[in-house]
Amino acid sequence: MVQDTGLGQEMFITAYKKRGQQNLTCYRYTEDPITNNIPNELLSERAAMYCVSPPGETDWFKGTLYGSDAPELDDAFHRLTLQDKASNKKYPLPGADHVAAIVKFYDSPDALRVSQLVEVIGVLSHPDSSRDRDIEEQQQSAVDPAVELGSALHSLAASTPIIHAITYTPLEGLSRSAFDKDMLADLPDQAQEIRTHLIDYISTAFKGDKLAAELILLQLLSRVTAKNGGVKIGPLSLNISNFSEGDKTSTHIVASLLSRLVSHQVVLPLTVDFLNQATFMPKSIDENLHSGALQLVDGTSLIVDETGLSEGTLNDQGSVRNLQALTNVIQNQTLSYVFPYSQFDFDTDLINLTLSAGKSMLPSDLSLRLSPSYENGEGLPVLPEETLNLYRMYIDAAKFSEYTIPPDVSEYIQTCFVNERKTAVAQSKTLPSQDDLMRRVNLARLVSLSFGQSELTKESYEHAQRLDSACEGKSAKPASK
Repeated sequence: MVQDTGLGQEMFITAYKKRGQQNLTCYRYTEDPITNNIPNELLSERAAMYCVSPPGETDWFKGTLYGSDAPELDDAFHRLTLQDKASNKKYPLPGADHVAAIVKFYDSPDALRVSQLVEVIGVLSHPDSSRDRDIEEQQQSAVDPAVELGSALHSLAASTPIIHAITYTPLEGLSRSAFDKDMLADLPDQAQEIRTHLIDYISTAFKGDKLAAELILLQLLSRVTAKNGGVKIGPLSLNISNFSEGDKTSTHIVASLLSRLVSHQVVLPLTVDFLNQATFMPKSIDENLHSGALQLVDGTSLIVDETGLSEGTLNDQGSVRNLQALTNVIQNQTLSYVFPYSQFDFDTDLINLTLSAGKSMLPSDLSLRLSPSYENGEGLPVLPEETLNLYRMYIDAAKFSEYTIPPDVSEYIQTCFVNERKTAVAQSKTLPSQDDLMRRVNLARLVSLSFGQSELTKESYEHAQRLDSACEGKSAKPASK
């Protein structure tokens, strides 16, 4: 993940001629200094960015990506110690095992942005070797140094590996999937059967509540599909309440099940102490961008656990900044990055699920009060890896499928909306708003995709209406004191 794009540009030597030789020697992908005068035509620029291992990468996803090397990588992550405190502040999950590198891009990386997932193939350089220390001394004494490092890069280079990118690929959409497109091609034909079994499986984490399980499935298929005047179209935020206060077992089971289905997952255990001490927004300090807990890659499942909240006093950091940042991510899919004299909003695309005992203090598109059929006993059922992979492929295939609304269905939706408003007036009820309509249309899109349909049907829209109405009838109640 690109954590910080602000390390600046630096000059480097594209090639040079060794003394006594006629041929030019390629000089890309190195940190070696050149102390003699270099013609301007042999100078070029490269961009340096600070990158970290993707936060919240789930075990199955790492196993799929890295195969038999996954256990060795996990062991290496566990043994890795980042001595530089500045490096520790540049990872969203404090204390989590991770790796970091300064990646130097030679082709124009203008398309890269913070929090973007990128695959890099390049040449690795270890700055802590004696050779690199000698190079640093040479750079300091060089009359015309080949590389001009910015102050932010200087502060990190002493302890952070460097990767010279030979090629790189921003990972977006289906390119983030662990599965090939060919493997996903036949999934829509099996969608209805898979959907039924997957809802049954998800319901085991919600004590048999099939409505909650279906909404969770639809949320897993949601993503930002368009942006209209700053409004993100497509995401679906959920609040599921009626968990017992302080019941870590039930919320842990939910997180454990979802981690078997998604590639990236982060759990935020909201407590008064956590809100007061944590930092949710990235913040630039001394030209060094410190990460925040919400600086995550697109598609990350963000589970906010409110069941641990109790009485206490929130300070300015907890009540104003962190809660506002979390609200903006849930409501607007934007995260503010704080700089000394300014603040900039960057787009996010997170799957936001809030678990609470009573009424949540955070916004959500849909709120549902859990209706348990049984208590969780021995935990989650054990499924074969082949079945779990089928569920994962189904989610990826449905999430990124093409989708259209036929003109006759669009007209039908408008007619339903007009009639609903007329009925509300006649019964002196609250009129359904434009936001209500947009939510139902989005819900209908997710229903269609979950059934493997590429076009919205009247039946799918009516199904979405029933789901929406069911949530209104089972909304959260205030937590008992």
